Amino acid sequence: MQEIRYRLDEIEKAISSWKPQPLEIHESELLRLPDHLRTTYLTTLSLGECNATDVSDHTGRCRAIESNYLNQLARTGWLLKRRDSKSICFRPVQREELKRNMRQEEMKVIPETLIERRSERRSKKDMSKYQTIDVKCLSADYDGTISPIKVARSESHVPLQTRVMLAQISKSLPVSIVTMKDLHFVVSRTPFAHAWSAIGGLETQVGKKVLRRECLEAKLPFVSKALDYAKSQTSTTGIEIEEKRDSLGRTIAFCLDWRRAKNQHEAEQEADRITDYSRGLGLCVFKYENQPFYDVYPIAPDKGKALQEMLNELSVKNGVMYLGDSQMDNSAFKNSNVSIGIVHDESQPNSLDCDFIVRFEDVPAFLQMLIARNYRFNADFPMIKKNIGPLRRGLNSRGKERVSS
Repeated sequence: MQEIRYRLDEIEKAISSWKPQPLEIHESELLRLPDHLRTTYLTTLSLGECNATDVSDHTGRCRAIESNYLNQLARTGWLLKRRDSKSICFRPVQREELKRNMRQEEMKVIPETLIERRSERRSKKDMSKYQTIDVKCLSADYDGTISPIKVARSESHVPLQTRVMLAQISKSLPVSIVTMKDLHFVVSRTPFAHAWSAIGGLETQVGKKVLRRECLEAKLPFVSKALDYAKSQTSTTGIEIEEKRDSLGRTIAFCLDWRRAKNQHEAEQEADRITDYSRGLGLCVFKYENQPFYDVYPIAPDKGKALQEMLNELSVKNGVMYLGDSQMDNSAFKNSNVSIGIVHDESQPNSLDCDFIVRFEDVPAFLQMLIARNYRFNADFPMIKKNIGPLRRGLNSRGKERVSS
């Protein structure tokens, strides 16, 4: 025991003499770095002051690549760079300086052209018309809202910047997901959330508590029959079938997706035959304008009802912000205090019954500004614009008591 104690004393003394001292970096801060730069940065942290050759020896990558990565980290304020004789050395900056550098980098996320464009359109007279609200709960759709829509199911994910922002928000506010995907798919991809409403509200999970619609049981045999028919008809047309299962492993809905079919017209005709068969069994079929996929459900899903049930479980009564990208989100938009429509290549902005519009690529900057404003939403955020689509024109008097001026 004495030998162990002496050895620990020696280790403590050795560590105390390190220059610079080891830094404590929070996980959320490290996630701001791409994977390739994060490896280089962590290696530099472990070595202290070092050069590209030292880092290359530890990572196994060539010296030229590590030199490039180290210089990138130095330019963005993560490392300090100095010349030592014929060698260029890098070392981590102190925590306070690192946080200051990151705040400066965060401000660059918001495109300056957008800020200038909005400021030119606004006058002091207009400022009084902007709504503000203290956000107490953030709810969002998954596909096309916080994750890219043009990816295969197996590759679906929340981009790094968006994930970091949502993880930070979840430490201060309840974050919930309302999606047409199933729980098995979405829960693992959104670990920052506190609650999930899956398959349009047919199954909801709050913490470890799972709620299911009781009226599903009588319809499940017909879903199984329609699914068997769909599988027998889609072997050659290129239609992909995505089964939506509940937490018990039962298929309670499915999606017909032909966006990767070689013959789009033939695949759509086959999907129409399958959906006609499904309707004959008393199932609900959802077709989306100009979209290459259909959904088949045992009963009509309702995201607005799903959102309200989840908010009741979370004991949230007001201050709800909802983000969505399709017509299926309109009922949830109406049940929120401030609604944000996310637009991308496949969205139909004119069909969104939301208050404001944000581009998909601007979602991280939007969430970042919400955090910077201490979760007080204001309509003067530079990356948003007011929704003036057909569903919103002339409707300003409807439901606007939801947002205080």
